[in-house]
Amino acid sequence: MLPVIFDEDILLKYAKEHKIQPFRVKQIFYELFKNQNIDWDSMTTLSKDMRKELSNKFDILNLTIDKVLEDEQTTKFSFKTLDWYFIEAVLMYHWSKHVKWKLNRITLCLSSQVGCPMWCAFCVTGKMWLKRNLTWQEIISQVLYVNNYIKNKFWKKEDGTLRAVRNIVFMWMWEPLLNYDNLKKTIEILLQRERFSLSQRHITISTVWVIDGIKKLIQDKIGVWLAVSLHAPIQNLRETIVPSARVHQIPELMEVLNDYIKATNNRIFYEYIMIKWVTDGEANAKALVKLLKWQLCHVNLIPYNENPLVDFQETSIKEIQNFKQILGDGGLTVTIRDSMGREVKSACGQLGYSSVVSD
Repeated sequence: MLPVIFDEDILLKYAKEHKIQPFRVKQIFYELFKNQNIDWDSMTTLSKDMRKELSNKFDILNLTIDKVLEDEQTTKFSFKTLDWYFIEAVLMYHWSKHVKWKLNRITLCLSSQVGCPMWCAFCVTGKMWLKRNLTWQEIISQVLYVNNYIKNKFWKKEDGTLRAVRNIVFMWMWEPLLNYDNLKKTIEILLQRERFSLSQRHITISTVWVIDGIKKLIQDKIGVWLAVSLHAPIQNLRETIVPSARVHQIPELMEVLNDYIKATNNRIFYEYIMIKWVTDGEANAKALVKLLKWQLCHVNLIPYNENPLVDFQETSIKEIQNFKQILGDGGLTVTIRDSMGREVKSACGQLGYSSVVSD
């Protein structure tokens, strides 16, 4: 197994040992991160001899692509790791509402684990169980591959720059805060100007309850957005659909989230799944208002994405709108999330469907 070319420590050591000049190293990183190239032949700023030398010593990525599934709003990528596990990432396209087919921005939902240890009752990914954490190299490989895909699909923007991922969400395959060290390293690279040059305001970490991880974010001054998968306003109900939530009571979670707000001045995004006869209804809406009324937050109501592997039903859009009305009347900011990518099983809770079915 070869090291990846974007592992800066290894590449710099190799360059020093083989007397490769520093500007050549900069060219390599420019080809990867700015020109969005992931094959040696495309890196034409490097000589053929150097490309041949490097190809014998380094891999560009340490994932291979297995499948790509597309619809109008999303593209789902199935990647294969070197030890034959499968992970998935999803691109979401945000089109202009005013100009037909004008692409405003692109969001990438990344995997940080193979499978998931959270066991949420409504989620297919949890049925895979947790196989292992992904390395930071495997997480970055997803972004590099997808940026190359975007380059080939959309080419350049009006200003002449290449299109690329604008927003990163650590959401699929999943729980990122249980893979903290690799998550932290990935974010450092995403923020570097010479690499992906994203800002903290364009990075979101989605988590169920990992309080220790949130405390580490505060300690390390990583002020990205937090999206908390709450899904129920009452502890007993939350434990029913999110069994791992038994580790911490809701008041404990609220306390550390208030600390995060104070440290970052960021609002918290709460993800709330709308399951018929389970999480919907007036009583749950009023309980949610009571829980969040005085917090800096935004609630995303997520229509449940039905699939044959889970015995739940989707709340009707009328009931979701009624639920939203109660939250709004209670002073909360709330949005009903679009269910993007249902056809290709890339919507919330559907990741890993193929792996579970094949097992």
